[in-house]
Amino acid sequence: MKGTNYQGVLILLLFLTNCPLWAQEIRARAEAFPRSCLIGDPIRYKVTVFASETTNVKFPTSSRFGAFEVLHRYPTQKQPSELPGIMAFSAEWDIAVYQLGKLTIPPMSITCEMEGRQTLVRTNPVDIEVIPLAPPDAKEPRPAKAPMPYPLSPLSIALLLLGFFVTLAVVWLIGKAVWWGIQTAWSSWQKATSKPPLPPHLLALQTIERAEQLYRQGEIERSFILLSFGLRRYLRDRFQVPALELPTWHLLSMLQNQLTREQQKILHHTLILSDLIKFARYNPKETEAMSLFSSAKHLVQTTQVPEQNQVSA
Repeated sequence: MKGTNYQGVLILLLFLTNCPLWAQEIRARAEAFPRSCLIGDPIRYKVTVFASETTNVKFPTSSRFGAFEVLHRYPTQKQPSELPGIMAFSAEWDIAVYQLGKLTIPPMSITCEMEGRQTLVRTNPVDIEVIPLAPPDAKEPRPAKAPMPYPLSPLSIALLLLGFFVTLAVVWLIGKAVWWGIQTAWSSWQKATSKPPLPPHLLALQTIERAEQLYRQGEIERSFILLSFGLRRYLRDRFQVPALELPTWHLLSMLQNQLTREQQKILHHTLILSDLIKFARYNPKETEAMSLFSSAKHLVQTTQVPEQNQVSA
């Protein structure tokens, strides 16, 4: 009788060692890179599920990412993980966002089927920070910096080396204790200080500049999607109209009393041509595209709130 019990225990141990998934639960992990980007830049979002190789992992076919727009989805991949008997099922998306500030990619629910049972796992949220092209207190969009001249003269090299060694000496004299104190003070100051939001016209000008950069990089469709979005968002904030939801003809009719004939003509031409590029795959000439960007900037600059009104407000 005792021999039979020992044999049963031995068989049970062998069975458990051949099923490592019993001792582990299905896990899902989400990650994104880069975590800090400019408005409209593509972000690679990856979701990995760790489960046994017999598990059927079903990623959502129509994923929603809150304020983030899905640009492209890559095929699902399956490869061995570091744990024996555990596979890594992964899916990747290219996404973009057209808002400034700190945003969060919401958790995703994934269905896993194993041995006739279904399990629902959720990923972790991922924080993304979208930074502006210029500081919030800038009056105009920041121009591109000229390349710095390389110090070739002996005097410049000597001054650079002198400054370098003086800096090292100062850091060494300050010591680790003062350095930690500076880090603590800097962290507290960052938490206590909140960046003021950009005025609508500066945000619109930055968005148009970004759209022009995308056009020069060959991303024509994304460029004019961003141009139309930035211009409509500016009109919404400037004139308090639902410009993001209205069709072009309705928006123009609502702004007849706020815009001059020339401004209405510029707005009509910009939005109509942007719609043709987005929906009809119209490919504009370079001169025509540059004229659109220039006209959009001119419209924003001629309709912005004067500085006196902003200060009094």
